[in-house]
Amino acid sequence: MSGRILIADDLATNRIVLKVKLTVSCYDVIQVERVDDALETARRAQPDLIILGRGRKGQSLSICTALKQDQILSSIPVILITDKDDRNSRIEALRAGAEDVYSRGGNESTLSAMVRNLIRTRGTYEEIMRHRDISTEFGCAEDAASFVPAAHIALVAPDPEQGLLWRRNLSTEMPHRLDVMTITQALGDMNAVRNVPDAFVISASLLEDTDGLRLVSELRSRVQTRNAVIVVVHSEDRPNDGAMALDLGADAVMHPCFEAIELSLRLKALLSRKLELDALRKRFDLNLSLAVQDPLTGLHNRRYAQSYLNRLEQEALTNGQAYAIMVLDLDHFKSINDRFGHGVGDKVLVEVANRMRKNLREFDLLARFGGEEFLVALPDVSPKDVAAMAERLRRAVGDVPIKVSEIAAPIHVTVSVGVAVWGDQANDARSSHELTQAADEALYASKSEGRNVVTFGKSAA
Repeated sequence: MSGRILIADDLATNRIVLKVKLTVSCYDVIQVERVDDALETARRAQPDLIILGRGRKGQSLSICTALKQDQILSSIPVILITDKDDRNSRIEALRAGAEDVYSRGGNESTLSAMVRNLIRTRGTYEEIMRHRDISTEFGCAEDAASFVPAAHIALVAPDPEQGLLWRRNLSTEMPHRLDVMTITQALGDMNAVRNVPDAFVISASLLEDTDGLRLVSELRSRVQTRNAVIVVVHSEDRPNDGAMALDLGADAVMHPCFEAIELSLRLKALLSRKLELDALRKRFDLNLSLAVQDPLTGLHNRRYAQSYLNRLEQEALTNGQAYAIMVLDLDHFKSINDRFGHGVGDKVLVEVANRMRKNLREFDLLARFGGEEFLVALPDVSPKDVAAMAERLRRAVGDVPIKVSEIAAPIHVTVSVGVAVWGDQANDARSSHELTQAADEALYASKSEGRNVVTFGKSAA
């Protein structure tokens, strides 16, 4: 399943229609007949997303607020469905703590994109929380930040005059630095870290109709702006731009009419979450670098990898979330050390690590397991996805020879890969240790079959 969604709506027709649409998209859907019961069910089911529909007068708003005040449930995103698509309904929902708002009769593709976006965001949040918990195990936890610094917000409007109007209206709601920018300025010199905005508010239609969407894609692809908040204001005559913007990586989509209060509520919530995640990333990197980092490659080491795998095991056995383990070993690496020396061998290892890191998702684990052996852990993947990713890693290492300054000719390096997938058999109860052993056995098979190949471990079914 792609994620677990809880639907709470007092009207059965609404629940059924929504469940059908979400089930077609392979979501695991739980229904609650009364909005009043959403909290109790959410505590028990721990869904990835909650959709609150029609309840008793004002009940959906109060339940949303209660969800956000609950320490266990507060991180679960909420979409609140309203009967009317109007300013007041959206603002009330956002003030109650909803991550997004959808009105009945609206563009269905936008609702689907909202669901995908919020479940994706939830996955990223859980991954960082997993890192935080592991850092606590190593005695490296710290208190959360006690203050919220002023943010830098870039406004990319269709023209300078509209940008100035946005800034004037928004400045009455938010005490942050607001800069009107062109596309070129938004994608400008990102080397100066202080100049990188924390958030971007972008019109979907700029010089050309889709320039705003292309800007969203560019910002998400760059390291410096990958974690920035992005809110898109879409055009009234292009209703499908909202769904596309969310799928390209926007955090939220605004209605065509620029509403400063609604935008400020969205930005405050999104910036608060960004600050929390940025702080956790920074503390994790600083505090655990010596304890769990391989000093040569900068990758995680075996100690950290084992704690990470233990958590994936717990989540798999609890929630049924599939994951995969790859064990990769450089072919004939000893001959490189023997021929060129360990200094050259070290540079080869560093380059191999960099190539693999660039070909994995941000939340995948890549660790040096010892010598020339690496381990990759892939949360929430299908066997088909794993096969593609393993082949991509194999080619990333072997397709282009590695250039080392001390050696005239590039060094051709290949890697053998062994893969094991949890959940590829009925009632899978294997531990992460057993899964690692299965991947290791598959690696030996790859070596026996001539090296530079990917082999999947046999299911124990």
